[in-house]
Amino acid sequence: MIESNAHRARLIIAELVRCGVDEFIIAPGFRSAPLALAAISHPGTHCTVHFDERGSAFFALGYGRASRKPCVWITTSGTAAANGLPAIVEASMERVPMICLTADRPPELRDTGANQTIDQVHLFGRYPRWFVDLPAPASEQEGAFIRTTIDQAVHRACAGPVHLNCMFREPLLEEDRVEESIPETSWSTEERQLTQYMTASEGIAAPSRRLVQSICEAHQGLIVVGSLQDPEDGKAIHALAKHLGWPLMADICAPGPAVENTVTFFDLIVRSEWFTRQYPPDVVLHFGGPLVSKKLQQFLSHACADTYALIAPSSDRIDPHHVLTDRIQSKIAGFCNCLLSEVPRDKSHAAWTEVWRRANTIARRTLVSLIDQELSEPSVAWMLSRLFDHTNWIFGASSMPIRDLQAFLERDTSPRIFANRGASGIDGTLATAAGIARGQSGSGTVLLGDLAMLHDLNSLALLKDFDITIVVINNNGGGIFNMLPIALEQEPFEMVLGTPHGMDFRFAAEQFQIPYTLVDSCAQFQESWQAAAASPGPNLIEVKTDRRKNADLHEAIYRRVSEAIEAELLT
Repeated sequence: MIESNAHRARLIIAELVRCGVDEFIIAPGFRSAPLALAAISHPGTHCTVHFDERGSAFFALGYGRASRKPCVWITTSGTAAANGLPAIVEASMERVPMICLTADRPPELRDTGANQTIDQVHLFGRYPRWFVDLPAPASEQEGAFIRTTIDQAVHRACAGPVHLNCMFREPLLEEDRVEESIPETSWSTEERQLTQYMTASEGIAAPSRRLVQSICEAHQGLIVVGSLQDPEDGKAIHALAKHLGWPLMADICAPGPAVENTVTFFDLIVRSEWFTRQYPPDVVLHFGGPLVSKKLQQFLSHACADTYALIAPSSDRIDPHHVLTDRIQSKIAGFCNCLLSEVPRDKSHAAWTEVWRRANTIARRTLVSLIDQELSEPSVAWMLSRLFDHTNWIFGASSMPIRDLQAFLERDTSPRIFANRGASGIDGTLATAAGIARGQSGSGTVLLGDLAMLHDLNSLALLKDFDITIVVINNNGGGIFNMLPIALEQEPFEMVLGTPHGMDFRFAAEQFQIPYTLVDSCAQFQESWQAAAASPGPNLIEVKTDRRKNADLHEAIYRRVSEAIEAELLT
């Protein structure tokens, strides 16, 4: 007897659940119907259905980013599957757990001109951590083959996306045997997955004698922190910074408690050419992934530190400026603990650290004097600092929103900050936020620009069940391009880079039945945001700004902060 499509799909879903994978996002389609019906009928799953394949893939990305567990993305064949590529690229580059189940035609229909049939073998290139082309159900196949394949997929998904391409022959739902399409028999009560994988829990590299000596002999040491996956790593790094007495500069996406040595406004400080010439580091300890702040990256690359060590658990090459002297693949918390025992406390760095703390105080005071009154893009990021008590997490869209959060958000005791910084695309922002909301308890906030909003309007449908405040900065185009030293005032530049659209989002909110507010002052923004955060469900707040004025304000902030730092530190 040939194994039915329904039986094959149930075998796949049941083994996923045994492996601890219970979150599914389904993009509707007939070829994938066996998988979708099996997923939605299993008592141990939670399923979300969304009509847009690209948005549903980004939902899976967001869930994996927040929970560190894979969400299963189920989609049908053809271009529907191809729509998952942007999210899979981001998941791969950020090592976000994700499992992709794409339905496909059987071999006899490939390369024949059959409808909705494309080449789905390695459809996503080298981005998945693992690919399997699962054959269509047949009598000679053993269930153990399917189950062990799923076990391996879940194991591989811990480090990024995996792709299982699932072939199904017609009749897809066996119309003449309804009971086979959605069987009424109970699911297996077997609890154990067929193959259990174990990974060594150590993964900790001890610091070399040379590195320890460099740290002990450092006069001007810095600790910088890129994106982190585990909040416990942030705590360990902050404990190390306190122990060493070094200034600490944590990326906006790096979780962890603030310590006395934390330099929050480093993105503003290192724009001062005078400061960077006077205070270059001789040793840099860089933990985690790449940095959001381009200016900090440039400062560190030009400093020519004697030692620049990057510590991260992956083997990825994280060295865009080719300055690393040491690359340590290790669990971060364990490595920090090793350093704590190897390197004695040293108070000789007090003067060096105090300079950075003074610069931070000057930057904050100058910033407040420039943005605390008038509503602007920097002031929105700043005001979110004052509203932390009302949100559990913030998602910053790529382009200017995440950069403004990095530059202007004050992070004393902040919620978790998320961003898609692997490939830094502006697509899928709302869908990713919906996935984060599903994987992260509590209400959240999304800060995005008008173009990112237009890219992902469909995903407003995903937000209906979540307490999310959407803050849209609408400057009628690509505001980041006004920051570049090019003549955007000239019509060709404005047309192809500025891309003005002349729209607002009042009717988009109405279409998806989301409460909407347009604000035009700092007081109104704070009042509207607090009201939105206190109410159930999604809310949309729109802030309209002028791109040219915004660029001028950013430039004024950078200039005034640099002038204030130089003037006060010289006295």
